[in-house]
Amino acid sequence: MTATVGYAQLYLGLRDTRYVNVGYCFNSGVSVELEHSVYAEKFKFQHIRGAVDYANRFGMVEIGVMPYAGVIYTGDYYDLGAYVYARFRPAERLVLAGCVNPHYDSTLDYKTCFMVDASCRLYKELSAVVQYTTVPEFREREKRFRVGVSFDLGRLMVKPLLSIPIGDGESKSVRVAVQMRYCL
Repeated sequence: MTATVGYAQLYLGLRDTRYVNVGYCFNSGVSVELEHSVYAEKFKFQHIRGAVDYANRFGMVEIGVMPYAGVIYTGDYYDLGAYVYARFRPAERLVLAGCVNPHYDSTLDYKTCFMVDASCRLYKELSAVVQYTTVPEFREREKRFRVGVSFDLGRLMVKPLLSIPIGDGESKSVRVAVQMRYCL
């Protein structure tokens, strides 16, 4: 859920440590993306997803929508949804963000998920990040608290987050969820 508005560019990325992606941002604020899973499974159980993203900036606020559709190679399930997001910079060092994620999985049914995020720049390219999310890291909606840092070095952004489960959900595992984007 990272958009870059203003100039055309090709990018490579990583989402939640499990998905690699390649995309292209057009000058208009529209981008297209193809994402592929890197699960510890046979190739036929991997997931592929396509998405289109549109974002626009209104002063200190950026608003966007990113519809997506994906399928597992065996065809056992598919998913459809969108990220509807906003990013607000009330101060030079502070960014607040949020996302609503209507998500349909053909086996697990429809769920409305969301994410709230706050990041504070600590020093030059380094920011502290905290998130609360119910957006699926795999397929199931889970309540998770994420905390970590973000390194934004211009063309390279890396965000390693510790993902901690909250409540009595199915998953009790603490994970590392790494986001990365490199603009060519």
